[in-house]
Amino acid sequence: NRIVNARHIYILGARSSTHLAGYLHFYMQMMFENVTLVQSNAAGEIFEQLLRIGPGDVMIAISFPRYSKVTMNTVKFAQDRGATIVAITDNELSPVYQMAEAALLAPSEMISFVDSMVAPLSLINALLIAVGSRMRSDVSRTFAELEDIWNAYGVFGKMDDE
Repeated sequence: NRIVNARHIYILGARSSTHLAGYLHFYMQMMFENVTLVQSNAAGEIFEQLLRIGPGDVMIAISFPRYSKVTMNTVKFAQDRGATIVAITDNELSPVYQMAEAALLAPSEMISFVDSMVAPLSLINALLIAVGSRMRSDVSRTFAELEDIWNAYGVFGKMDDE
C-alpha cells in the first residue's frame, strides 16, 4: 500500500544491487508515472536526483552484503527528508533494515566470489505481482495498451507458422 499510494517512488541499489534496482525500475515505470531509478555513479549526483524527495514519497532501497555506504548515506538523506523507506535486504542486522519502516527479506549467500541474487530477484518478482494485484485494472489497461503498441510497431519478433 505504501508503494501504490506514494507521491513518488525512488528505487536505489548500489554495487551488486544495481541490477536488481534496474529490474525493479523496468517494471515499476510501466506501472507508475512517478518512478525514479536513483543512479549511484557519483555521490553528489545522488543528492541532486533526490532534491525533491520528502513526505509522501517512498524509497525502495536494495542492499545486500557488503552493504554500500553510498546506499546507507542515501537512505539516511531520504529518511531525514521525511520519505518512507522500504528495504529489500538479507536480514534484520542489515543497516538498511534498521532505517526502514518496512522491509522485505531475502537471503543472499556468498558461495564463491560471486553473490547469489536468485532469492532477492524472486522476492522482487513477488513484490511486482503484489503491487500489480493492488492496482488491478490500471495495470491491466497499461499492459494491454503496451501490447497494442508493441504489435503495431513490431517491437518483438513472432514465430512464423511455416
